[in-house]
Amino acid sequence: MPKSIQLSGAAWSFVGATLQESVGIYRALGINALDLIALPGTTLDSCSVVENPRKEAKRINSLNIQVANLIFNFSSNFLERALNHRDPTIRANNLKDFQAVMEFCQRSSIPSVTVLPGVFQKGWSRKKSLEVSAEILNELTQTAAQRGVVLTFEAHVGSILESPSDAVAFLQANPQLRLTLDYSHFIFGGHSQADIDPLIPYAAHVHLRQGAKGTLQPRWENGVIAFAAILHKLEEAHYEGYLTIEYEHDSWLDLDRVDVITETIKMRNLVRSVVS
Repeated sequence: MPKSIQLSGAAWSFVGATLQESVGIYRALGINALDLIALPGTTLDSCSVVENPRKEAKRINSLNIQVANLIFNFSSNFLERALNHRDPTIRANNLKDFQAVMEFCQRSSIPSVTVLPGVFQKGWSRKKSLEVSAEILNELTQTAAQRGVVLTFEAHVGSILESPSDAVAFLQANPQLRLTLDYSHFIFGGHSQADIDPLIPYAAHVHLRQGAKGTLQPRWENGVIAFAAILHKLEEAHYEGYLTIEYEHDSWLDLDRVDVITETIKMRNLVRSVVS
């Protein structure tokens, strides 16, 4: 694997920990970069980022760790402020708030930001929902580029892009867009690893966790993803981004059924064995 590929850890893995505590846990595991997530009312509050990007960036800089990627959510669910929301006022507000998010990323030296692509909108055709998502994502991509930030979107369970073939078609139709690739979301829906591999050339950020059909986050021994093969394919594609270990402790889709520390260590060990 290229030496430029580095491991990062998801700050949201350790529920109840401060960001500084998460940094300490990952450093103890030999992982020296951090992914952040901004949501309303959480450790990194998305509303605070928008209202005072300079202050929030100063707080992040005090962590003294490289931030690999920021997941930014405008609301606490997939629907309320979806990028492709039917209401043009909501879409306009998202675009306006994103300017502040970009200032935050620039001041925090965050190289990339991940957003969610949206959901199917009631009363709209599938085509219309996808077209509006593409329109907004392309505009956000240009806004991010002006600040030297790479915009990515994550095709996820519950989004308008739940199948790898749909995601490939969407990316082919919108060549400026880049992907945060997480195999577990597609595996959950019953797709094979081979179905997902064609997305690798479009990846600008990668999440790592085991997956299985109907189980978004199984224990290592119950997962079906062959990560060594994925890592080799990333090498072949000359991927030079971060690999972020993303285990979560959350009630959504039973993500609280595994021990995040144990699973994080198993994933770290697998990556190290392939890289070394």
